[in-house]
Amino acid sequence: MKSLLKTAGCVALFASMVSAPAMADDSGCGLGTLIIKSNTKLMQLFALTTNDTTFTNYFGITTGTSDCKASGLVMRDKEVQYFAEVNKDDLTREMAQGSGEKLSTLASLYGCKGAAADSFAKMTQTSYGKIVPSADVQATELVRNLNQELSTSPDLVQSCSAI
Repeated sequence: MKSLLKTAGCVALFASMVSAPAMADDSGCGLGTLIIKSNTKLMQLFALTTNDTTFTNYFGITTGTSDCKASGLVMRDKEVQYFAEVNKDDLTREMAQGSGEKLSTLASLYGCKGAAADSFAKMTQTSYGKIVPSADVQATELVRNLNQELSTSPDLVQSCSAI
């Protein structure tokens, strides 16, 4: 019976490590993350195990509680970065034009809706030279420059929920 419990414990621990969402502190979200703040490997293992054995990570992801982000497992910054990398050529062209499907999607990733999305597109057009300083701009530089320009636009900061 003891060996069965040990085996079950090892399987549960391994399963929790495999299914863990990758977050800033490696343990995901849930009760363990709320209680254990230390970012050492051992403490994160305890937090991860607590999250999975109490099932609070699944509940937190679903409800956006227990230190789980509303955007799910992928944080907004990573979503924006990935989107910019995949669509850089189309985005730079649409930023220069001030409109387009990819640019509208990027605006929505920043939480800009309706008139705010239009203002976002117009800002990218007027600040195009600052956002895209050269034809061979890398996606990381593009996003960094875009974030800088967005931070200087009080209207967009106020009207877009994810800036």
